[in-house]
Amino acid sequence: MLILKFSKMSRHNGALEVLLLLSLLALQGAQPSTALMMGRSSGYNTQSNFELLDNDSRYISYQDLMSTAKRFYDPETTWYSELLFDVARSQVIVGARDTLYRMSFDLEPLERASWEATPSQIAMCQAKGQSERLCRNFVRVLHSYGENQLYACGTNAFQPSCSWRQMENLTVSSVDSGVVKCPFHPQANSTSLLQANGNMFVATATDFSGSDVAILRTGLQSNKRFLRTKQYNNNWLNGAQFVGSFEAGNFVYFLLRESAAEHMTCGKAIYSRIARVCKNDAGGGQLLRDNWTSFLKARLNCSLPGEYPYYFDEVQGMTYAESEHVLYATFRTSGSSIYGSAVCAFNLSSINEAFDGAFKHQEHADAAWTTVNTPQRSQFQCAGGTTGFGHLLESSRYQLMDQAVQPIGAQPLYHSKLEQFGRIALDILNTKTEQIHVLFVASSGNHIKKLSVKYVNGGTQTCLVELWQADDTGSSVLLNMAYLKVSDSLYLGTDLALTRVPAQRCSRHVSQSSCLNAMDPYCGWNELVERCMPQPLDSSGFQHWQQAPQLTCPVLNAPIDGGWSTWNPWSVCQQHEETDSNCLCRDRSCNNPQPQHGGASCEGISTQVTNCTQHGGWTEWSAWSQCSQTCGIAVKIRRRTCGNPRPAHGGRTCVGSEQSEMYCRHLPPCPVPKPPSVDGGWGPWGEWSECSAQCGGGFRMRRRECNDPAPLNGGLDCPGCRLDYEDCNMQSCSEVRKLSAWTPWLTLPTGSAGNSSESPHIERRYRYACRATSPDASSVRISLAKEESRSCHQDGSCQRHGDHGETADTESDWSPCSVSCGGGTQQRQRGRGIQNRACNLQECPTDDLQPSNSIDNELEHEWGCWSEWSACSVTCGLGVRRRTRRCLGGHERLCKGRALDEQKCEMVPCEDFLGWSAWSEWSSCSSDGIRLRHRRCLMEQPTSVECRGAEFEKTACMPNECGEVQTASSATLPIVIGVCVLVTVACCLATYRFTKQRFLLSAEEALNKTTTTTASFDTYPNQYSSLPTKDYYDQRPKRQSSFRMPAKTSNVGNGTLNRNHNMHHNNTPKVLAKTYNDCETGTLKRQSALNNCRANIDDEKF
Repeated sequence: MLILKFSKMSRHNGALEVLLLLSLLALQGAQPSTALMMGRSSGYNTQSNFELLDNDSRYISYQDLMSTAKRFYDPETTWYSELLFDVARSQVIVGARDTLYRMSFDLEPLERASWEATPSQIAMCQAKGQSERLCRNFVRVLHSYGENQLYACGTNAFQPSCSWRQMENLTVSSVDSGVVKCPFHPQANSTSLLQANGNMFVATATDFSGSDVAILRTGLQSNKRFLRTKQYNNNWLNGAQFVGSFEAGNFVYFLLRESAAEHMTCGKAIYSRIARVCKNDAGGGQLLRDNWTSFLKARLNCSLPGEYPYYFDEVQGMTYAESEHVLYATFRTSGSSIYGSAVCAFNLSSINEAFDGAFKHQEHADAAWTTVNTPQRSQFQCAGGTTGFGHLLESSRYQLMDQAVQPIGAQPLYHSKLEQFGRIALDILNTKTEQIHVLFVASSGNHIKKLSVKYVNGGTQTCLVELWQADDTGSSVLLNMAYLKVSDSLYLGTDLALTRVPAQRCSRHVSQSSCLNAMDPYCGWNELVERCMPQPLDSSGFQHWQQAPQLTCPVLNAPIDGGWSTWNPWSVCQQHEETDSNCLCRDRSCNNPQPQHGGASCEGISTQVTNCTQHGGWTEWSAWSQCSQTCGIAVKIRRRTCGNPRPAHGGRTCVGSEQSEMYCRHLPPCPVPKPPSVDGGWGPWGEWSECSAQCGGGFRMRRRECNDPAPLNGGLDCPGCRLDYEDCNMQSCSEVRKLSAWTPWLTLPTGSAGNSSESPHIERRYRYACRATSPDASSVRISLAKEESRSCHQDGSCQRHGDHGETADTESDWSPCSVSCGGGTQQRQRGRGIQNRACNLQECPTDDLQPSNSIDNELEHEWGCWSEWSACSVTCGLGVRRRTRRCLGGHERLCKGRALDEQKCEMVPCEDFLGWSAWSEWSSCSSDGIRLRHRRCLMEQPTSVECRGAEFEKTACMPNECGEVQTASSATLPIVIGVCVLVTVACCLATYRFTKQRFLLSAEEALNKTTTTTASFDTYPNQYSSLPTKDYYDQRPKRQSSFRMPAKTSNVGNGTLNRNHNMHHNNTPKVLAKTYNDCETGTLKRQSALNNCRANIDDEKF
């Protein structure tokens, strides 16, 4: 019975419908015996092939198929189009969109390498009219080269690019152009083959539009010459779509489908072709330059024989059995006819026989196609050497063979109606008794047919063993299909995922009869374990592994025991119609296979239920607990739990409270708690302070606070000290050398009483040197460093003698005095130095009491030593301490720097305020001139550190005189203002007079008090200041000796310094009465703030 459905063809005219009907009748009626044999072997009747799928024991659903399969899915990756198996490293290289993968044979990712087109390339692609989906980098070429190199090419947004990588590392090592090696369009049909010598045979479209298709040979090096088919010549290639390629012997073969030029006079038709070129083709010279000289093509005939053969003209997929020299290919009818597909096999010998026959040639476009024989055929047989012009001429004229390549058995191995076959894969399997070729054929509807092909008695036997549902969505596109013998698995690359499907599914057969009747070449019955299992790996297990002696097509009319399918996914189901409770349910079917012809049904349950909704319920209340405390306000509680039953799987929880409380009555009141005491704890140590000395041993300290926590409520203070000291800078100090300032000029006794009072007298001054290596006073060594003498006259002028131990230098005349009165200076050149002296010291006849500016500029005075630090201004907390110094020989204005120095000081923390309230306001003054204030202790039981000190404080009153003065009347206001002005002027005059007498000396007195300035001054500064001497103010007449001489006896020894005297004894002069250690200054740089002294060049000599 024939059933036709034309609902999809309503838009065609009646003639087309009649033509399709006649085609189908021809397909069904051609070779009735053969069709019946094929129908019986395949188990299909004349109806649609998919109408009995659910009842066919050979059908395996997608759910059952995936129970043993492995699927790889990456949401960021699509279009798994290329597969390259690396058996040596047990890995497979996968090419996808914008990505390369290294995976194990079980599809476990080993490495992922991103390979994307640049944004500029994508923009250029879209600007040329391509869609965003296609303007990506689709990997289309994968080849291994050498031992560890991978050559990959991608479309790269319609700008093909290739890259070299490592098989064990997908990092790019180099990049080259992919033009003529890779198609521009991701969906273009192309094929390529890479030889060990680096020659690459490619069949693809070579331009952006895809109109220039060619078969080429190129090299991996960009500079190598390439050969191709003649461009834009329909006799060579006419809109070819390439299917695959393989090499055999000296030739490379390409399978393609194209528009048949020889059929153009009868209308357009698509023919399947096989093209052949020689591997060693050198190309032409002036004729056929850069073109093949060995290119030939022949038609592939795959048809149902009969008086009017039914042709399957369009080849779709191919696979080549290299060991058997057999080519398998899938074919389908043209798109204008009813769908039909077939699988044909071709021997390599029959292919070469067609290429050795006559040519089909057309002299010109209007001529008929004729059969031509030519003796010049050596260029088509890969003879090598130089090709003559005659041979080149024959190659340019003849490309199409007259005879078609005939299939094995003169008919298809397998054919099917209303189906469209696509890709095909092959496995050659040696069973227990024979060799079987297993074909995996992709069909429409995402089905894969597993066919067994056996060659017997010069014929073939083809059987449908299993039918797989490879996808349940119906939307995926199969891009690649390959079989790997190592893993006995079929790999399916689609636009969404990559799947590995084991070739055998023996476990679905539960009985020995079902296992043997399935006729699956992969399966047999293991008598030891009584299971249907694949073929054992070792030969020792063959004796217990049973298989049919002669494999035929599956026995479909024998009893078949049922087998369970895999469980369906869990889904929500209702527990009972009258309740709102739900459960999770799943089921399975007894259809893997379905019991047929009296076979046993499946054993076990078909439905599983779990996780049913369970609403919660309360347990009984527990007994009342004890009161929360024994006094005051307390509560007692009881509890219950929502566990009778516990809510589960979306069940409602219990309504109400799980705890009940009640106050405890008749409890005594609780005593007032005393706040707990908190003992103090030390906080972290602070930073160390700077060392007190730069050398010779000093100390530094750090402190911490008792605040972690602070003592509270009578808690103990922190034990230990809040300060920590340690030694620092223990290295020895270098020796410090210091010169003292010059002593005042000392008058020497003349030794004769008869001298005139107008005769000059001798004055002498001294300078001492101090040496010390540490601040210790015992290390100070004092010695006389220098002395000077001068002769002084009654008019105040003095002439300095030559320095002790030095020769006199040449001297120039004194310059004029800088002023006429009031004290000035004169200069003269003496040797290398310049000498200064005072002149015109008499007072000027003016009332100006200020000293001359020139004197102020020339005289520079020195500071005395700092006094000891005063006591801190406070007894607790932070305060200030001070020290002072005096200017030697004059008022403090004459010395540079400050006379008062202050420094912060920290005493013990003040504890007198701990526990006290704030002081009250001062009371009014009493009649005794006293006022009071008081404070209150806030602690009931103060500790030893709390509420210390007096509760009352009194002080003398400071009456506000302004408050006692009554407001003056307008009549007395001018009198008050006048009195205030007079008092202010009187105070200013008194202050000025007192200041002049006390601090401002005359120019002559200032000069005598600082006589060191009259010495010669050098032109370059001394780097170190002198050691200050003790503050000394001479109140005696000028040029009087600074020694305390006895009243009666006076001699030179008492009137001058004795060099042999000990400086630490009582004979020490006043200028050095303070020891070295009493002075707090050391050797100071001139830039120091304490450096206010100038010294002679002799300081550096010292």
